[in-house]
Amino acid sequence: MLTKSKMSTGHEFDKSEKLSPEQAKAVRSALESVISGDAFASSKRCQDFLRLIVEHALSGELESLRERMIGVEMFGRPVDYDTSNDAVVRVRATEVRKRLAQYYSEVTPGQVVRIELPPGSYVPEFHWLSHQTNNNNKEVPVKLAAAPVASIARRSGATAFVVAASIIIATAVLVLWYWSRPSAKPMNSVRLSLGLPEGVRLHRNWHPFEHLAISPDGETLAFAATDASGQSSLWVRPLGSSEAQRLEQTEGALLPFWSPDSEFIGFWAGGKLKKVRRTGGVPEAIYGVQEIAQGAWGPDGTILFAKAVNSPILRISPNGGAAQPVTSLLPGQVSHMWVQFLPDGKHFIYLARTTLTNADPEAKIYAQSLDGGTPVVLLSTQSRSVAVPDYLLFVQGNDLFAQRMHWGALRKIGEPLLLTRNVAASPAYLGTSEFTASQTGVLIYGTAEGSSFDELKWYRRDGSVIGSLDPIIDYQQFTLSPDGKHLALNSFHQHATGSLWLIDLASNTTTPLTTDPHAQSDPVWSPDSRYVAFNLLPNGGSDPPFLVQKIEIGTQQPQPVYGGNERHWVEDWSPDGQFLITHDTKTFSIIAVNGDSKPKALYSSAFIKDEFHLSPDGKLITYGENRASKWEVFVASFPSFHYIKQVSAAGGAQPRWRGDGRELFFVDLEGNMMSASVTPGDAPKLGIPRKLFSTGLIPDPTVNQYAVTEDGLKFLVLEPRKGFLETYSVMLNWNANVH
Repeated sequence: MLTKSKMSTGHEFDKSEKLSPEQAKAVRSALESVISGDAFASSKRCQDFLRLIVEHALSGELESLRERMIGVEMFGRPVDYDTSNDAVVRVRATEVRKRLAQYYSEVTPGQVVRIELPPGSYVPEFHWLSHQTNNNNKEVPVKLAAAPVASIARRSGATAFVVAASIIIATAVLVLWYWSRPSAKPMNSVRLSLGLPEGVRLHRNWHPFEHLAISPDGETLAFAATDASGQSSLWVRPLGSSEAQRLEQTEGALLPFWSPDSEFIGFWAGGKLKKVRRTGGVPEAIYGVQEIAQGAWGPDGTILFAKAVNSPILRISPNGGAAQPVTSLLPGQVSHMWVQFLPDGKHFIYLARTTLTNADPEAKIYAQSLDGGTPVVLLSTQSRSVAVPDYLLFVQGNDLFAQRMHWGALRKIGEPLLLTRNVAASPAYLGTSEFTASQTGVLIYGTAEGSSFDELKWYRRDGSVIGSLDPIIDYQQFTLSPDGKHLALNSFHQHATGSLWLIDLASNTTTPLTTDPHAQSDPVWSPDSRYVAFNLLPNGGSDPPFLVQKIEIGTQQPQPVYGGNERHWVEDWSPDGQFLITHDTKTFSIIAVNGDSKPKALYSSAFIKDEFHLSPDGKLITYGENRASKWEVFVASFPSFHYIKQVSAAGGAQPRWRGDGRELFFVDLEGNMMSASVTPGDAPKLGIPRKLFSTGLIPDPTVNQYAVTEDGLKFLVLEPRKGFLETYSVMLNWNANVH
């Protein structure tokens, strides 16, 4: 039995050369026994993998035990291969861990050395059988500590967050501290690296919800992260390890939540709530929910879930059947969100909001029984809360508090106690906040410094900066009017699911595009720069109707274009002004601006598509499409789509035309602004793309992050704001500090 909580620091080895020759010989003997056993007999690759990492560890070559280095040495990958898109090392390591577990479950106990490969790490651990304590055998682990992990920066393409996960204390120290922590002694906070590989960043995409979830046992952190191709997946980061591990087949994952036994992770992806083991495997569908849903898992298998707006909390029985509401929206309430079970497993809490705009002084945390009854107000706050034994954690402003609770009576005890300040939170985002807590006293939170607003910068073709715009609101995507005088912007500043704003570039003034209080998104300009068309979402985008409207600049009086039960996201306005380009991610349609507004589908395929733009003469159309888990840029004949040709060579997104249609711009997956010449015709000739300059963007294939002037000489880029840092910290036994 491995007793890590009782580990003595005297058994920690920072360098493998501290192993004596006899110890190294014993490790090699154990290695040969393992790889010659039945568990490894059928896989020469797994034998070679285990031998490689053990020999590197014994030789003190711990820097070689990185994913990229192993991929190069063992699998022949090029030195610059993309580890986020090539999981060969992670897959093989997972298989080796399974075979090690199988081997030690089958052999006779009492071996001198046990070899283990911790999840998320490629540095093996050697566990020695010791007879030094009361003659009772126990395993003493020897850990070989690699160099500290470098700082991890993250940028959200859509929600204007840039994060540098600064590591003030080395991850190796955190690992030792975590496993050797006392059970009742208060601990100070330690900075935490998420342990993500290069090019992978914490995922926010278009949906600005929290993504961190610590397991109930406090041992593993789950979150969604995005690789360089824009693909999000679920990742786990054991606190006793220095690296995070991607869980395969979890593409598109958002909002992870844990089973009470910490063995499974629930999440939303692809219109379904799903679950997957913390160790990986094939995810299983729990229940179909088309719109984004946040879940909670009860001890009897009951699952509760919340949708963003205009919906009560719903219950999924462990026996199956249709989901049933367990709350009711009270008069004036528009959202029940951030549901969580209380420690007794029979009650739950949730955040009820009365508006989706920024300030909501009437927002409250309620508690309610699974069996029904009147909800009980616990406290007033605009942000989500987390329930743990004896306490309710919540954010007020940007300060994190602990309110002592009598959960049996659903009442507060005394006044709330301040735990830490400057926790990253935003009430405009349905009460999202960056903290998570286990049932065992582990608290993880993010603190922010500086402005999170992105910055608009003007570039020449050679990459020189010639100007900038300082934002007064946070915005996520924008479009430049054809005459170059205005920007139409989408922002979460006032509305949880988006509102539209207008910037006059000459005066740098910002005004609402419309006074409609409902959610708005996807602004596009008319060819004459007089109108903006956009999506209007009375139910926040979760339920119909889905509307398309247009508005004349300066009037704030929208005019209807389309209304129905089908989603049609507006992408472009035809050069002749007659119709709008729309899509539902897979099917491309047009909608007449005047007259018959029934959508007409022109092209469809199984691949996800976005960013459709017609050429100035209306004969070609460009768009991005996700094929083989990588976004590429294509050009097609319009309206026939008989001619389709790929433009980008190694990934690309957000294509844009020059005003004369003879040049196409796009951003590659490294954030470089690319240019390809275009010779019009029935079969247009496309030049080889060439780099103009580096934008500094982390490209999001579904969001407008740049614009180009009609002459193709200037580019306006929505860049991450320099100086904004979000640092993650972990505090163990935090509740011992507040007794």
